[in-house]
Amino acid sequence: GLPENLFLLDIAGQLAFLFDIVVHFFLAYRHTDSHHLVYDRRLIALRYLKSRFIVDFLGCLPWDAIYKVCGRKEPIRYMLWIRLSRALRVTEFFEKLEKDIRINYLFIRIVKLIVVEYYCTHAAGCIFYYLATTVPPSKEGYTWIGSLQMGEYRYSNFREIDLWKRYILSLYFSVVTMVTVGRFFNFASGSGSI
Repeated sequence: GLPENLFLLDIAGQLAFLFDIVVHFFLAYRHTDSHHLVYDRRLIALRYLKSRFIVDFLGCLPWDAIYKVCGRKEPIRYMLWIRLSRALRVTEFFEKLEKDIRINYLFIRIVKLIVVEYYCTHAAGCIFYYLATTVPPSKEGYTWIGSLQMGEYRYSNFREIDLWKRYILSLYFSVVTMVTVGRFFNFASGSGSI
């Protein structure tokens, strides 16, 4: 579960995506055969309901709160993965910006690279942290974060550490893992050098 201040931020994000769903019921679209804009609200709504409405709606549900209410059952926790579908929205947004000749293409590509890199690092960090939380509390000292030692400090009881510190540790671990494993695979395939 998220702490109270992040829970409110999560709800604000859910409301923004819920607003996006409402807007999609009113966005005209270009007909595939005639290339005319379709303004009929019934046809717009029907097209959206047939395409991505279900995934968008499930992605807007407050799964963290549902997880707490349902007694912290693991299958409910898996439903958070539906939110990854939002990455498609961000990709579509950047594709539209890349085609816009009024905006510098190089600038958009650099921003897109930064966003994609951070998103991949964030997702990997969240996955690594999730994997560390799936073991019983008695075995948490054997996970990647539980066995971590920096100087004299050990993270064996990592759930007691501040959430931001755990997040930064997860980002650090994901970056180090991607860099070292990626470098290893590059070297093993013959395309890299040490």
